[in-house]
Amino acid sequence: MIKQKSVTGLLTYLLVSIVAMFFLYLIGLSILSTNPAELEQLSRMTGISVSLEILALLAVIPNFIIIIIALVVGFFTAHKVGLKSVVIHPHARVKSKSDWINGIKLAIILGSVAAVVMIGFDYIFQPFLPDSLVETLQPYTALHFISALLYGGVVEELIMRFGVMSLLVFILGKVFNRKSEKPANWIFILAIFISALMFAFGHYSATAHMTEMTAFIWFRMILLNGIGGLFFGWIYWKHNLELAMLAHMFAHIVMNLLLLIIYFSL
Repeated sequence: MIKQKSVTGLLTYLLVSIVAMFFLYLIGLSILSTNPAELEQLSRMTGISVSLEILALLAVIPNFIIIIIALVVGFFTAHKVGLKSVVIHPHARVKSKSDWINGIKLAIILGSVAAVVMIGFDYIFQPFLPDSLVETLQPYTALHFISALLYGGVVEELIMRFGVMSLLVFILGKVFNRKSEKPANWIFILAIFISALMFAFGHYSATAHMTEMTAFIWFRMILLNGIGGLFFGWIYWKHNLELAMLAHMFAHIVMNLLLLIIYFSL
């Protein structure tokens, strides 16, 4: 197994994550400044009374800590199980032009399919959704769109695929497949499903904040968020992290295009 890694690539992703966190901070600042109830609730949760800016910063610090942990975990485990990042693993860049083109096409297609499926299910579910969730079926603002591409497309893939999925494959391989140089396919598949499920459960806080968590809301949250995780995990396994990021980005791009079409057609 090739073990060549680039610290520069790791630092590059750390820098991109900081930029993504800045946009997430701006969104938090916007929400707090326009919603006094949110500000009061966050102040009670933290037990301190400080400025909007400090509270918005405190809200994103846990995410940043998770990103750092995921980067470190992925840096030391991904290459050991054959998972690749073009930015961090230089050997992963050695591919033919046709391989790159086919990989990019696949990422765009799967990202678009994920978006169509998620928006389609949400509109099928719409009659059964509370108003607070129906209101989220709106085109992105410019700030939310940038954040979706950077935080969703890059940071969430760094956390869930590069960090969590790589670690799962590494641990499962050590436990069940230690005699083989590379873990068996079923280990990768199981890791994809587990990381996709964890990704879906990661949306609990945001969902619970908007509505009561009934059985149907749980089902919707796991289904819609899990679908994308399965697609992105498979691309990470069969290709590389960056194509998984591209697929995730295109999911957001196509979702926003669909929401714009629906919004202006009504």
